[in-house]
Amino acid sequence: MTKAWDKKVILLKTEVTEGTDSTPTTAANAFRVRNYQPQFMDAEGKVRSLEKAYFGADPVAMSSFKRGATWEFEMHGSGAAGTAPQWMTAARYAGFTAPTVVAVTSATIDPVSVIPSATHWAYIDNLLLKTNGARASMGYTVEDDEIPFFTYSLLGIPPTALGEEATPSAETITGVTNPVIASTENTEFLLDTFEVPLRRMTMNANADLQYRSLIGPIDSVKYRNRGWNGQIVIELPDLATKNYFTKIRPGTTMASSLVHGNVAGNIVTITHPALQITGNVELSEEQGCLMATLPVTALAVSGNDEVRFVAT
Repeated sequence: MTKAWDKKVILLKTEVTEGTDSTPTTAANAFRVRNYQPQFMDAEGKVRSLEKAYFGADPVAMSSFKRGATWEFEMHGSGAAGTAPQWMTAARYAGFTAPTVVAVTSATIDPVSVIPSATHWAYIDNLLLKTNGARASMGYTVEDDEIPFFTYSLLGIPPTALGEEATPSAETITGVTNPVIASTENTEFLLDTFEVPLRRMTMNANADLQYRSLIGPIDSVKYRNRGWNGQIVIELPDLATKNYFTKIRPGTTMASSLVHGNVAGNIVTITHPALQITGNVELSEEQGCLMATLPVTALAVSGNDEVRFVAT
C-alpha cells in the first residue's frame, strides 16, 4: 500500500541513559511541528577494493550510521501564562535549560552547556523512523506579516532496524495555541533601546553537532559548541536619531528585545543582551525606502546568557 507523506506524527522524549530508547508516546510526547523533513540515513561506505580477475565494482561495507531531521515550530505561547509552550521542551536538546516556571506568570529558558539527549520517533503514515542519542540546534525568524517560527535541526543515531511499520495511536498535543502574525499591532522590537522599523530578524545557534565513534562505547552525537548569529533587516533611521554605524569600528555591543504577542498566554519575549555587528552591512532599496541589513553575533555577558526566551 502507498504510504501518505502528509500523515505525520512527531515524538520527542528525554533519555534516562544516553543512546537508550526512551520510548516516547503519542499521549505524552507528541509535538505540533511544520515542514518536517527526515534524513533517513547518513552513513559512510567503505569500499573493500578486492583484487579480482575481471572488471567490475567492489562491494561496500556501510558504517557510521547517523540520522537527522529538520522541522519548524510556530512561535506562540502555551495558551496559559505560567505554563511552558511545547517548543521550550524541545529546546532542552538544543542547548537550553528546562523551563523555569513562575505560576500563572511566565516560563523562561536560558542557554546551558550540559545538554541532555533525546529519543526521536517520527511516523510517516505507518513507517516509523527511530533516532536515539539525539541533540539539536535551533534558531528563529520573525518577519513582518508572517508567522514567526523556530527552526530545529536534530542529529542522532538510528537503531539496527532502520525502519519499522507501526500505526501510531491518537496523539495528545499540549502546550500550544494559535500563533499571531508579526506586525506593528502584535510585535515590538527594540535595538539598542531604539524602536527601529523591522523587516526581519533571523538568528541561529549554529550548534556544532559531532558524531563520535569508538570501539567500546556506543556511538554518540556530541554538542560541542554554539555561536548564535544572524541578520537584522531594518529601515534605516536618520543618523541624528539613531546611528548604528558608530558601533561597527569599536565593536560596541547592543541589547535587543523582541516581544511578540499581546494576550496573556500567547506572548513570547526574546532578548539578546550583547549583539555585535560582525559582518558587512548591506544597503538596499525597498519600495523606495533605504534598508540596512546588519549581520550580528550574540555574545555572552557572563556565560550562558547570550539569549533568553520567556513565555508569558
